[in-house]
Amino acid sequence: MKRLWILLCLLLLLMGCGGQAADGTITYVPSETAGRPGQVTAAATAAPLFTAAPTFTPTPEPTATPEPTPTPEPTPVPVEVRLRDYVAGMTDREKIGQLVMFGFSGTKSVSSEFGKIMADYAVGNVILYGQNISRDDRDGGFDRCAQLTQDIRAHSATNIPLLVSIDVEGGTVTRFRWRNKIVGADALGQSDDAEAARLQFQRIATALYDVGINTDLAPVLDVAKDPSKTFLGKRIISRDAETAARIGCAAVAGLQEGGCLSVVKHFPGHGATAADSHNVTPVVKKGLAELRAYELVPFERAVAAGADGVMVAHILYPEVDPDNIASLSEIFLTDILRGEMGFEGLILADDFRMNGLRSQASLEQAAVRFILAGGDLVLCGANHDYQRAILKGLTEAVENGTISEERLNESVVRVLTAKMKVSDWTP
Repeated sequence: MKRLWILLCLLLLLMGCGGQAADGTITYVPSETAGRPGQVTAAATAAPLFTAAPTFTPTPEPTATPEPTPTPEPTPVPVEVRLRDYVAGMTDREKIGQLVMFGFSGTKSVSSEFGKIMADYAVGNVILYGQNISRDDRDGGFDRCAQLTQDIRAHSATNIPLLVSIDVEGGTVTRFRWRNKIVGADALGQSDDAEAARLQFQRIATALYDVGINTDLAPVLDVAKDPSKTFLGKRIISRDAETAARIGCAAVAGLQEGGCLSVVKHFPGHGATAADSHNVTPVVKKGLAELRAYELVPFERAVAAGADGVMVAHILYPEVDPDNIASLSEIFLTDILRGEMGFEGLILADDFRMNGLRSQASLEQAAVRFILAGGDLVLCGANHDYQRAILKGLTEAVENGTISEERLNESVVRVLTAKMKVSDWTP
């Protein structure tokens, strides 16, 4: 028994975790190493009464990379707005220069006097006549004309392209010598072949454009019951207004297809008079109703077909406007041509050298009255004194407010709009 007691004590000593109280009972004593890192005590391994739910930390959604906000494309400024802004920035000298179309003598280059006028007044448009074309050259005058138009453009005082015009109608008015004959207006009318007319004027325009001419003052749309009794004669397409309108519209289309502006003439018509406005002022005693039923028919159709310009004659129609020849008449230019017919293109006056105009007013007055009536381009051939008088009248009228800035800008916009049709220039 004693041996058993000794063994039990030794066992307790070996365990190092127990002792005996004074009353002989055994007491549990925690080891000195209890609670050290790496050890688990009996208390630590006891099952808990409850287990707290773990705190849930959601996995964040991946943040999407925002799409870059596209830079909006700038809204294109309409060409009409750009053009108005451009015109507003032009000087009065530059604007007035756009309202004239002047000529000069010579087949090789611009004369020194005309070159000075172009520079001093910023002349924006030039007209060529037969005297500018060497039709006796082997090629009919085309090569030399190309050199001439190049020289003309070299004298331009602005970067705005020039309108360079001529009147090639066919028949007796051809200016150049054409290798393949171009038939006259009367022949086109007699054949009544609109397609032939279109092709002929397309060929004319292509040849003109190739030598630097971008405006043809054609076709003639005057009608007459007896063309032989007018100074135009065979230049008239037909005595029948419908035929003249049909062939005339085909000619307009052909010119535009070939790259040229078409300026129809001579509104409202020479057909009812034998007088020549180069020499005198013709008087036609017809009322507006009669004109609408006959003389105005081809012009109205050509306007509807998109003619680029209309040339107005120096003729007095006292029953329509007793105070003004047609070229100076607000009734004809603004009320009828622009208002009734809806024409938005260029209005040109026939040559200011003609007595039909100069017997009615001084050149200075006539130029101003033409613009105020609704016209756009004052045309004057190779008379430089006349040209200076026209420019003087327009300049003074702009300076003193007779021609308002609004009215001036209106015509300049029309001229520049026409130029954009036959060039790559934009404001």
